[in-house]
Amino acid sequence: MAADPTAGPPSDPPDPEAMLDRLIEVGAVREDADGTLRVSAALDDALDVYEQSYGDVPDQQFTEAVADAFGLSYSEAVRRIDEEGVTREEFVAYLALRSHFEHVDEPVPDSLERASMAAIVTEIAPATPVPQGMREITDDDLDAFLADNESAVVFVWRLRCDPCESMKAELEETLDAIPDGVAVAGVDGEACPEFRRRFDVDVAPAVACVHDGEAVAVETSYVSPAEIADLVERAFDSE
Repeated sequence: MAADPTAGPPSDPPDPEAMLDRLIEVGAVREDADGTLRVSAALDDALDVYEQSYGDVPDQQFTEAVADAFGLSYSEAVRRIDEEGVTREEFVAYLALRSHFEHVDEPVPDSLERASMAAIVTEIAPATPVPQGMREITDDDLDAFLADNESAVVFVWRLRCDPCESMKAELEETLDAIPDGVAVAGVDGEACPEFRRRFDVDVAPAVACVHDGEAVAVETSYVSPAEIADLVERAFDSE
C-alpha cells in the first residue's frame, strides 16, 4: 500500500500489533473465542460498498483513484502501484477503514497507519454473520456437531441482512428461552449449502430445531424471542 506522499523525514513504520489492537478496539475486527480474527460485519458492509466501486474498474480508473486518495500525480501512482504491489483489495480496505472510523466517531488514522491496517484487514479471515460468542459450525463439522448433541437449535445467518440484525439485537432474550441441555449454534447460510439442503432452509434468518440429526421444527425470516420460545417448546416437548 502506498505510503503518505508528503515530504519529510521517514517515520518509524506502524507497529502491526498496535494497529491490530486498534482495529479490534473500534469494532473493525473481531476475535473469536478460538483466537480466529475476522473482519467485523460493520467493516464488511463498508468493504462491500467500496468493492462495488473499485473492484472491477479499468486499470486507468483504479490508478486515478489511488492518485486522488494519496495526492499523487498519475505517473507517480503508476510507479507506486507497480513497485509496492498495491492491490485493489488493499485499496478497498484503505477506503473502507476511513469510512468505518468516521462511522464510529473515532479519529481517522493517518495514511501510513491506515495503509498498515488495510494490509492487516486483507490478511485475516472474512467476516462471518454468526454473532460473537455463538458457536459457529460449517458443513465440514456438521455431522460431528449433530453426533455430539442430541438436541440443538441452529440459527442460520447472512451478512447484510436486516432481519438477521434485528434478531441479533434480541439474542440475549432468545437464548434465555432455550432450555439447558439443548445445544446452540449458528451457520453462515451462504457458506453452508449442505446444511441448507439437509434441513430444507433456503432463506436467512432461520431457526432449525434438530433432534437426533433430524429437523423437527424450522422457522424462517424474522422470529421474535417469544416465538422462538414457543418453537423450542413444541419441538422438544416430548423430551
